[in-house]
Amino acid sequence: MDTLFKSSSNFASLSLKDLVEARDLFHYHLMNKKNVVATALGLYRIRKSDPWPSKDEQALRKRSPESERRTLFNSEVRPYSWPCVYVFVSSWEYEKDLAKQDPSDVVPKTLYLPDGRTVPVCVIEARKQPLSKDLKVKLDTRTPRNLLAPGSAIINEDGQGMTRLATAGCIVRDSERYFVMTNRHVVGGPGTEISALQTHRRPKIGVAAKKGLGRQDFRTIYPNFPSTNQRLLMDVGLVELDNILQWKTEFPGIAPIGSVLDLYDNSFSLKLITMKVVGQSAVTGKIRGEIHGLFYRYKAMGGSDYISDFLIGPETYGIDRDRLKIEEEAEAHDRAENISLGVHHGDSGTVFFIEHAEESDRDHPKDARKITYYPFALLWGKEEFFEGGESLSQPYALATSLSTALDHLDLDLVRDINLDQDFIWGWVGHYIIGRSLPLSGDLVTSQTLQRLLDNNLDLLALTPDDALGNDPRVLEKDDTEVHFVPLADVPDNVWKSNVNFIMVEGPDGKKQRKIGPGSRGQNDNPNHFADLDLPYQNGETFLALNQSAPDTYLNPEAWIDYFASIKPQYDAWAQLLDPNADLRNKHWGALPFRVHQLFDIMVKAARDGDAAMFLCAGGVLIHYMGDACQPLHTSYLSQGDPAKVVPRPRSPKMKLEADGVHVGYEDDMIAYGYQNKKLGQELAQRITALAAEPMPAIANGYDASKAVIALIADTQRDIAPRDIVDKWVELIGQPAKEKAAAMWDDFGDRTITCMARGTRYLAKIWQAAWDAGNGDADIPAATAVTEAAIMALYNDPDKMPSVALDRYPADRNADWSKITRNVQA
Repeated sequence: MDTLFKSSSNFASLSLKDLVEARDLFHYHLMNKKNVVATALGLYRIRKSDPWPSKDEQALRKRSPESERRTLFNSEVRPYSWPCVYVFVSSWEYEKDLAKQDPSDVVPKTLYLPDGRTVPVCVIEARKQPLSKDLKVKLDTRTPRNLLAPGSAIINEDGQGMTRLATAGCIVRDSERYFVMTNRHVVGGPGTEISALQTHRRPKIGVAAKKGLGRQDFRTIYPNFPSTNQRLLMDVGLVELDNILQWKTEFPGIAPIGSVLDLYDNSFSLKLITMKVVGQSAVTGKIRGEIHGLFYRYKAMGGSDYISDFLIGPETYGIDRDRLKIEEEAEAHDRAENISLGVHHGDSGTVFFIEHAEESDRDHPKDARKITYYPFALLWGKEEFFEGGESLSQPYALATSLSTALDHLDLDLVRDINLDQDFIWGWVGHYIIGRSLPLSGDLVTSQTLQRLLDNNLDLLALTPDDALGNDPRVLEKDDTEVHFVPLADVPDNVWKSNVNFIMVEGPDGKKQRKIGPGSRGQNDNPNHFADLDLPYQNGETFLALNQSAPDTYLNPEAWIDYFASIKPQYDAWAQLLDPNADLRNKHWGALPFRVHQLFDIMVKAARDGDAAMFLCAGGVLIHYMGDACQPLHTSYLSQGDPAKVVPRPRSPKMKLEADGVHVGYEDDMIAYGYQNKKLGQELAQRITALAAEPMPAIANGYDASKAVIALIADTQRDIAPRDIVDKWVELIGQPAKEKAAAMWDDFGDRTITCMARGTRYLAKIWQAAWDAGNGDADIPAATAVTEAAIMALYNDPDKMPSVALDRYPADRNADWSKITRNVQA
């Protein structure tokens, strides 16, 4: 008779509300057990090693008191899993051992509610472990240069002595303004200036908004759930954007996107448990995980408990079973560790999507199932600890319901900004010039050199595809291998530290930037430009003086004097933007001298029969000659008129009136021309058409530097930098694609001429260096050089060393191939 009234072990009828109520009643009781660190709600997790029940045995079997520990990764939810309360412990201890020490420390298997309902308890080990163990960085070191997007890195450099890094989660709007949604702990107080972290710059994007969500009363957010002194930590921050047209609302790599999953107290369901989760973050890249629990209750303070909407952990099953099998074996091998969800500092603010695969068509069961991604949560981080001198974390992450945040802030998710725009990476022009180098057949007169070029052209440059999607990267996402970059873009893609960097763990356990393989920091930056168009003597610009009297002015000492004379003007301009600007910066461009140096290196390589070195120096020369035929690279108007500044929206700071003009002309307009105006074909025809245009004689490195001055002068004659800036200001407020089209209408044809002229000067310098080094005698035409050999050269800072203006020799007739990083030749 006693068994007739015994509580039932059939828990399938329990609802989420039942679990909330049971946990609310018993949370303090559970938290006082040994090793217990948190609780959550979900479906009972069964160890993967457990056999599935058969018809002859019950699904619920009494387990051995020394059962294998249970973690989020070595267990799974099965069709017969029942609703339960999760109890997380910091270390797994066997029940019989706990009973011997103190029976009250044994976590109960069942919670009994006053009205007779019973709720099962599932104990899970969540061992703290080193942050380096839980990090699976898949950093994409390149970001678009024309547009920002969800998943972009954003930074707050006014974080009380710290630089705070986060991910732009999504674009939202109220009835008046557009915002980036991310985490409140990153954006700081209202009015804090926020920037984006792009490979080539840190553009200011806006300021922290007044709106936001921190700790909220759980009952206020979910009035139909029972609650006793519970706080929901939401951590939602907003950045009020200066210019929404800087952004594209598409989520890179995640499509198609469904509607926001509408979750509130009456729609939250245990069906969410085990759903696949995907997000695109700024540091880790693509994040894949699984919803393991709801309403994770993790901290008590001041009589209140703190709760997070979602507990996101590692995948326990999925399409990629081979990858999961490797991780299963890793966890089984080292039982002191848990397989973790790979997120870290800088991923905060990432929007998570539920990856939903439609049911297979019964008539075509083998067809691929359609997958739709539904935005549902905003990642706000992990619990992290510092114990015994080591940074530790839990093996899972926490997230806030996106629909709840949108509702309480009265915001809508925006999905229609710049959807017709392609992401552009600012590399197209250099590669087009490089691929066009062999077309100047009248200048590359050596048949041996021509065949050497043809045999190794892929080392020098690639042909951009129609979608501009084949931009090479030093480090590819999901791959730690260092990749080859064609030489025409090595000075940007490899040597610049604001392009080529990786994220590593710092001494404090937090992520920090470290220059990537081959990077030269900022040492090469001055070699890309030269602000030559300011008046210097007798009303003449320094460019005109270098062209008319090169023996007097085309030397490092004269250039240093020139830059010293204009420094007060540059300082005054800098203070217009920021009264506290660092005035120690030097505006020492050195573009012609870099060409002189590379010419001498090519001559020596030809003389030594070193085909790899000749190709490497000549290949990177493509980049600098491309800079020389870009009007803004050799002008003080490079980023706009420095004397014309305007207030930043809703910020006390200023910006240039023509902010964005450099990227708008060099990147966006060139990409528009390539995709819409047949720039590649037009350039080839223009190279031939310019064959009758006179060119200076080149016999040595000094002649090569004079040729660069002539090229710069012709470029600025054809397209005045002032005209580009004025046109850009005229187009302020127009969509990016319309801007690019308008810029092309005004400057496209003349830009083709400048690029064609630059390509011809490049070809003439190649032939001159080949002749000076007697390349026909020492380098066979059939020589084929490997990518590995080229990479070894450009990754070595002592090869083609990047030096500052004051490190170039005073003697124009010296052998500049002997320049070193440490001792001036």
